[in-house]
Amino acid sequence: MRKDSTLFPLTTLQRQGIFYALIFIGSGASLPYMPLWFADKGMTGAQIGFILALPLLLRAVTGPIMGIWAETFPLFRTPLIYLAALGGIFYGLLGAWPLFQEWRFVVFALVWCLGYSCITSISPLLDVMTIQMSKREGFNYTRPRAIGSASFIAANIAVGYGLNWLGVDLIHVWVVCLCFAATLAAGYVLPKAVRHIDVPVTEAAPVPTGSGWAKIRVLVGNPVFVLLLIAMGCIQAAHGFYYGFSTIIWKGQGLDGATCGYLWGTGVAAEVIFLTLGFRIRNRFGSWTLLVVAGALSTLRWLVMGFAPPLWVLWPLQTLHAASFAACYLAGLDLVNRMAPKGSESLAQTLNAAYVMGVMMGLSTLSSGPIYDVLGGGGYFVMGGLAACGFAIAIWLYRKQVMTA
Repeated sequence: MRKDSTLFPLTTLQRQGIFYALIFIGSGASLPYMPLWFADKGMTGAQIGFILALPLLLRAVTGPIMGIWAETFPLFRTPLIYLAALGGIFYGLLGAWPLFQEWRFVVFALVWCLGYSCITSISPLLDVMTIQMSKREGFNYTRPRAIGSASFIAANIAVGYGLNWLGVDLIHVWVVCLCFAATLAAGYVLPKAVRHIDVPVTEAAPVPTGSGWAKIRVLVGNPVFVLLLIAMGCIQAAHGFYYGFSTIIWKGQGLDGATCGYLWGTGVAAEVIFLTLGFRIRNRFGSWTLLVVAGALSTLRWLVMGFAPPLWVLWPLQTLHAASFAACYLAGLDLVNRMAPKGSESLAQTLNAAYVMGVMMGLSTLSSGPIYDVLGGGGYFVMGGLAACGFAIAIWLYRKQVMTA
């Protein structure tokens, strides 16, 4: 495997893994614990839901724009440098919260939206870079992502323990520092890889010409592509309530911060194991089958969570994250890449992220605040219904794409 001479004598797989690790160490604190930080600063459940949902909803616009913008750079890593730095700056501004006074909610929503939009735009661009580099150099592209997920576990546990000793402000400091660490890594660790399209793509539409918006029209003109995004969106968006309120619910049930961190870590550990084996599993059963399994087990997971199960039941339930998230993610990454017209892979993956983890997740997160205020932990039942919708669409697509092929 080729070694890049940027600064350190590392393989491309190692470089990608390091950058994934830094991004996920940051999100390992922000995803489960930032709702606690906002609650500590006086935000209600509905306000937290809105703050978390706003940048997700705006990804319908910011996602395509970021994808088109990123494709203007000759090097994959250049937009990642800008995005990580801007994310750190915007997140850092949250630390000035005592100055906001009665405008605190508005400023939180605006600044969080800007920072989150920058940081979450990194993932689809990094995924595309890793896939393209794996094709050039012959490594398994799920391995760097698995390194990131393992780092997420470490961050879950470390911050969970830290909350018991240092308080909730640790969350904010952690997230800001990791943004700037990722900025340095993007510039000095990621390889100087140029964009080029030299790998044939199956299930692809004709190569589009013209502007980035013309490429978008080609993608959304494929009904299977659109239904795929809807199915994945329902399955992934069912995590919205979990991401926003699981830690709050668990702490309300008497669990301490460390236990909450271990529960989150258990889910991501299952994800890591799946991603490590995912390449072989996907090749054995196919991506459409993975999507169906993800929908089925996601529905089961959230319906059981709605009954407020005891701790001994939560542990095995958390392992279903391997299906509800990782299987859906891996299947979608492969299917979207295969359907993307040649030369539009980055754009297709940003659309995937924009509508699956953006619009759909945003709507779920936005509704999760009021749902939590009314139903408490019973909000998981609503998420179970949403996952069931994705499951139904996945079955229909499976029958159309596999059984009739």
